[in-house]
Amino acid sequence: MALLIDNASEILTMKTGLHVLRNASLFVENGTIKHIGSVKYTKKRHTTINARGCVVCPGFVDSHTHLVYGGSREDEFALRVTGVKYEKIAQSGGGIASTVKMTREASETELYDTGMQRLNRIAQHGTTTVEIKSGYGLNTREEIKMLRVIHKLERNSHLDVVPTFLVHTIPQHMNRNNYIDLVTKEMLPEVTRQKLAVFCDIFCDKIAFTRKESKTVLLKAKELGLALKIHADQFANIGAAHLAAELKCISAEHLECTTKGAIKRMKKAGVIPTLLPGATFFLQMKKKPNIRAYQETKTHVALASDYNPGSCMIYSMPKIVSLACISYGMHVEDALLAATKYGAKALNLYDRLGSIEEGKQADIVVFNVDHYKKIPYHFGEDVVKYTIKKGRVIYGEDS
Repeated sequence: MALLIDNASEILTMKTGLHVLRNASLFVENGTIKHIGSVKYTKKRHTTINARGCVVCPGFVDSHTHLVYGGSREDEFALRVTGVKYEKIAQSGGGIASTVKMTREASETELYDTGMQRLNRIAQHGTTTVEIKSGYGLNTREEIKMLRVIHKLERNSHLDVVPTFLVHTIPQHMNRNNYIDLVTKEMLPEVTRQKLAVFCDIFCDKIAFTRKESKTVLLKAKELGLALKIHADQFANIGAAHLAAELKCISAEHLECTTKGAIKRMKKAGVIPTLLPGATFFLQMKKKPNIRAYQETKTHVALASDYNPGSCMIYSMPKIVSLACISYGMHVEDALLAATKYGAKALNLYDRLGSIEEGKQADIVVFNVDHYKKIPYHFGEDVVKYTIKKGRVIYGEDS
């Protein structure tokens, strides 16, 4: 199976910086990028996409989502826009706890069906690889249920799906120490025994787990062979980013309250900071990540959607790129790199994803614009023309 993407106005390789090739073509065979540049003709049978007037980019890598869940939380949204804080809603039994209740009530079939519908929608917006976290079960049976659903989506979706076991919050009416014991002595061993996750993540913040509790969980996960992620410093700086550096997590995510010193430590440790402007926007947070500190320290970041029912119902990665530019003040070039190359690095997948290079997997988006700066500029318009996964068109005129 061969595909020629012909005569694109721009191809963004993302190999060294953005790296724009103008009026260039791309030849794909058997799901792999074979040639980039001038492709005049080929004797092999192939499908041709006329990309004149279009921008070609690596497929978006959404490295932080909570895409599998039951129910919805529109009532909380209505409360927040009247000024009620997210923390207050959570403390009164809403927030994560309400989604836990609805997810527990949903069957595996229901969670799978809604999950597949969401995967199909995100593919229409150029996402070709997505991480999905558990974390709405809060006991062994329900967390395993969620991870089984994610694993089934991984098997059956066109997209690459990366499963993460998330230690999200403490269940109502349960002692903190008892829950940490449950996670480390029962949940993590069962998750790894069934090989249901690649990563372990934990919410380390003032409304969730302490730095000490997070370290205990992550060290056990590492011992059992899982790679590490951490929800860090979203609502307060309690040293979560420093912990990410200490444990050499693959990524630290949110980081609204992270200091420049912690950013330097993460860079030295090889941690990929992952910023989530959709959540900051959706929650109307005044505190935002220190973009200048990342720029001054030459620290590359990833961008992800944080798509979830409570704090970000935005699953479109082009809109996340737009929000990073508008709300955080990121440069367009940095935001596009963050949603592709560094998203792949945040999932340990850059060896095969995240850039357009010969020999890499042909995960590609064709945008119906003639200049890459128009991708975030067209915030209110869907500009994805084709989404291509492993050389196959999964969204667009030929899908």
